Amino acid sequence: MEPGCLEPYYLISWLVFQVLMSIEAAKLISDLRLRPGSSLLVVGDVGAGTLGVLAEAMGGLGNIVLLHREHEPPAWARSLVDKGLQARRSIVLEHNDFLATSSFDAVLAQDVLHRLLGKREFVMETYRLLKPGGRTSIIQRFWPFTSLRRREFRALLEKIRSYNIVESRVGFFSAYVVLERPGNG
Repeated sequence: MEPGCLEPYYLISWLVFQVLMSIEAAKLISDLRLRPGSSLLVVGDVGAGTLGVLAEAMGGLGNIVLLHREHEPPAWARSLVDKGLQARRSIVLEHNDFLATSSFDAVLAQDVLHRLLGKREFVMETYRLLKPGGRTSIIQRFWPFTSLRRREFRALLEKIRSYNIVESRVGFFSAYVVLERPGNG
């Protein structure tokens, strides 16, 4: 959502969100424990700049898979596909049987939960796709920026039993959560 289309109240909220809940790529690299050779699954609106920094820490785009729903990858990712980013279409993000179990070191999901009917199923799918010891980072905006309410997100976190919660910051307008699959990586 761009600030030009917002009422004054929402404009202030949008600015607060941008300042308080923006997650820097360096924090993602650290929290997801990305290093050269790591494999990363990306779902949602991460953006080319952030993905470029993550790829640099991992030694290139070759070990990054972007899941998307549309016929084409998102506009921000198209130039990266030409440079080695693997883009895979998945109409149902909650179930991706074409991806092997325990095949990723990390999963990054940004602003995707509000688009899903099976939010818990999506989180469990990220668990299935992670190697033991792997981490999932969820960055999610809440209402009024998306249809997801903060209480729905908190309820989702309470239902997650298989993951260990490494970090959980749930603010008024957004959340940043890092989950870890138990086991040795």
